[in-house]
Amino acid sequence: MNAFEGVPNLKTSRRGFLGLLGFAVITPVLASCTTAAGSGNTAASGPVGIPDGVLPNYVPVEYVAPDIPGVDGSTPGFLEWPKLVKSVDKVPGVGGSYTAMTPTYGNVVPGLSDSKYLQQVNEEIGAKFDFRFTDNNAYPDKLQAIFASAKDVPDFVTIAEHNIPARFDQALPGLFQDMGEYLSGDKVEKYPNLANIPTNAWRSCVFEGKLYGLPYPSDRMSGASFYRKDLFDEMGITEMPKNAQDFFDLTVEITDEKAGRWAGNDLSETAKLIYAVPPKWKLESGELVHKYESDEYRGYLEFAAKLFAAGVIHPDAVAGNSGENKARFESGKVLLTYDGYSGWIGSHVRTVPTTPTYNQQPLPWFVHDGSTPRFFVSNPAKIMTFVKKQEDPTRMDEILDLLNYIAAPFGTTEQALLQNGFEGVHWEADPTTGAPVKTELGLKEVASTYQWLVRPPVTQSAPQYPDLVTDYCNFMADSMQYGVEPEFYGMQILEPVRLASLSQPFNDLESDIVRGRKSLDDLDAAVATWKSSGGDELREFYAGYLDV
Repeated sequence: MNAFEGVPNLKTSRRGFLGLLGFAVITPVLASCTTAAGSGNTAASGPVGIPDGVLPNYVPVEYVAPDIPGVDGSTPGFLEWPKLVKSVDKVPGVGGSYTAMTPTYGNVVPGLSDSKYLQQVNEEIGAKFDFRFTDNNAYPDKLQAIFASAKDVPDFVTIAEHNIPARFDQALPGLFQDMGEYLSGDKVEKYPNLANIPTNAWRSCVFEGKLYGLPYPSDRMSGASFYRKDLFDEMGITEMPKNAQDFFDLTVEITDEKAGRWAGNDLSETAKLIYAVPPKWKLESGELVHKYESDEYRGYLEFAAKLFAAGVIHPDAVAGNSGENKARFESGKVLLTYDGYSGWIGSHVRTVPTTPTYNQQPLPWFVHDGSTPRFFVSNPAKIMTFVKKQEDPTRMDEILDLLNYIAAPFGTTEQALLQNGFEGVHWEADPTTGAPVKTELGLKEVASTYQWLVRPPVTQSAPQYPDLVTDYCNFMADSMQYGVEPEFYGMQILEPVRLASLSQPFNDLESDIVRGRKSLDDLDAAVATWKSSGGDELREFYAGYLDV
């Protein structure tokens, strides 16, 4: 081979970390690594746990104390722009040149030849990074292209968990660096900013019992249902729903077609939260039950269909136009929406300058039957970066120093530089808060680049909106009492390739049932087909990873 429940106590006991679920494409590089024991066409021979000492030690460091500390992993908040602290006492680079493939979301930023930001940061850190930016929607195709030949693989490759190819675990040993050789156990303590990354995030980077990835830590919560509190107040609505019927009644009450106002965008994701639909599997009486077979999934579909049938969903959302979800919500055409938790700040910053009374708030947690709320926490790191094997060992020394620099947390000069660029060029200090305000060039050039390679622990800061940061962090901290870790939390499991597409028919079926084009009888038929086509076999495959 040449290359390549109101459950306050969150469960942590897991074993069996292998590969990732990804698209079932066999590229030449990946196919060349196929072995009889792990071809991806049959179940793996057995689960492989994380051996002792593989995970880096967690040695937290606090350069600047948060105003709102995290609770059980919730995001800490900073209400003021801090006095910055230097965390790295030397220029990390020694003149090396590196290529890096990373995704972009939204506007694509200029490449190295056209970016003062990249040029100046490269000069500051003493190394040349040439980023190959690719729009997230085109990323899977780009991965196929680079994995077709080992020589085309960049020095750093950033991959979201849903984009990792089949058989990727088999390509790792020949193509990418085992980072455990440098970071496992107490070795990481040579790099304090890397040691500051929580253990759970590193778990997501373990494949075949070895530490291959560098984590991009995630918020503990990925999404929530939001409402326009300012408009609710105008309407005299103060009671928040406590069960599914309350929520349905609320949507009917606030819908007024004559006024051009509907209850919400497509509220299917909200319905999933209300019915606490498991991400994939749940353990019931000692047996694995897939979400498609669960009462929660069935209840969610029935309830979402009821909302659509009641006419409370904006017509454009009914038609599937999700691109305008934020605009409809921010303009008040809908008063309820589901959004990623991180989008809360963005909507506020975007809307308040023209609508000073704008007040977006998350709905308090509740479940359909009014029992103790619960939600499933997010994976600790949904995005990872892999380092291509380096022929020159001195380059790995430089890479590790660079990664330690890039992992500098909030409150450090290093993080401020990577996040904002250079004062007077990419930002100016706000006269009131002292926080960076990007210039026109900063808005054009500065985006997530270097920190795709490795991300420090998540924090939240918006000094111009301290009340918003307070609401954000307090809601997350309070929510942790309801957080439940799903089965196989943080585990990287590569499904057999021939079973990887079993879920595909349900994507269209969900939409058809929710919009009244099909019924729950069609769900029953689809589940029966799923089971006979490999679902039961998939259940047995996953059962091998249970620690029961």
